[in-house]
Amino acid sequence: MEDLRMGSPDTVQKHNEIQCTIDNVKGQQKMVLEKLHHQQICLEQELGMGFLATITPNEDSQKVHVEGGIPEEAYDLECSDFDLKVSVLQEFILMDEKFRERLKYLEEEHSKILKLGRNGGWSDDDHYVFTVIYEQYPHEMKNRRKMIIDRLQRHLPKKLRADLVSHEEWCDSNKYFRERKKALMVAWQKGRSALYHKAESIFTEAEMAAQLDEVKAEYNRKQRQVREVLHEKIRNFREQQMEALIIQHKMESEKLQAVRERLKMEAELETKKRAHEKEQVAKFHEEIEKKQQKQAEKDQKRYDELQAQLAEQAIFDQERIKYRAEQLDAKIEERKYLEEEKKQAEIEKEERLEALREQVRVVAESDPHRILQQTEAWQNRYAENEDDIDIQKPLFNVIGFTSKQITSDPRMKLEARLRDAGLHNTDYARQIMSKVPPPQPPRRDMESTVFKKNLNNT
Repeated sequence: MEDLRMGSPDTVQKHNEIQCTIDNVKGQQKMVLEKLHHQQICLEQELGMGFLATITPNEDSQKVHVEGGIPEEAYDLECSDFDLKVSVLQEFILMDEKFRERLKYLEEEHSKILKLGRNGGWSDDDHYVFTVIYEQYPHEMKNRRKMIIDRLQRHLPKKLRADLVSHEEWCDSNKYFRERKKALMVAWQKGRSALYHKAESIFTEAEMAAQLDEVKAEYNRKQRQVREVLHEKIRNFREQQMEALIIQHKMESEKLQAVRERLKMEAELETKKRAHEKEQVAKFHEEIEKKQQKQAEKDQKRYDELQAQLAEQAIFDQERIKYRAEQLDAKIEERKYLEEEKKQAEIEKEERLEALREQVRVVAESDPHRILQQTEAWQNRYAENEDDIDIQKPLFNVIGFTSKQITSDPRMKLEARLRDAGLHNTDYARQIMSKVPPPQPPRRDMESTVFKKNLNNT
């Protein structure tokens, strides 16, 4: 700085070079900002026209414009009856006034949301984020509102929950207002179009009636009746339009009331749900603590009891071990004594048996051929049977019935006759066979009682 103040040539030259560089950088920065601003304007124009305008419509593009007053096409319609034409054209003005009153009443009804501006007091970016997130969740999704609020709080951390809820209500009311306004404008446009076509048909009829009146004067009375009918049609049409507007207004009011009640009910349900969940969690923790405390006391008590029982059991087990050892020694001594007595008894028994064997032992000569000879008893029996043999006697004893006995049974004869006649498998044959008695009555001990027991049980 002292060299620059003193006017040193090198310092002045360096200062000038630095100043030139700064000026160049500022000029380049200004050019870049102008270029970016120009590109921004171009992009905004592209978004507002052509194909992009169809996929990103704004509120202004969705407005339905209606030109008030009497249309020029209605002025050009020909009608020989001036009064009729004036009264019909006056209907356009009356319709415009009614719809304007209706539109004014609608704007007054929604004046609160209109005062907040285009985005409800929010910036364009925040409102765009809110709208995009809100439309991503369908209405039939479970816990839809809770999920939307949670996501909005993540994307818009600077906004409070109350602001989000308030903006949500503003969006619903604004959407409802736009739909009602659009429906009103469409109804206005349709009403003007319908009135124009009605006026055109009326004027055509009136012109035809006038021509007929010129041709035939005697039809004047009928023409007056026709005009009265036409006036009545116009009045009926106007009454129908008014009735339709009243019904539409009533339906829209009911729809708005239903939407408000639904939102209020959802908010109340959510509040009750949260309070109930908090209460259940607190009760759950309290019950767990009580159970843990009771279980700890119970375990400590049981532990003390087990320690006492184990100490007593240890003393008792020592005594039992000592007693069992004494009993085992006594049993071993007793078993040894019994085994010695048993051996001595066996020796004495063997000695007595040997003495008895010596007393009864038979002394005979050896004869091996006697084993192959017949005994005396067999010889005596064989000699008796040879004298009593009957050659005509049947080989086996017959215990059944002979063929003569079977054929002499009347049941057998009856069955053979029925078989020859081809009736042995009929119900008639069964009934007859059951009624024929046997040659001899059966014994009582041979009668079966199985079927009688079954019949009694049933």
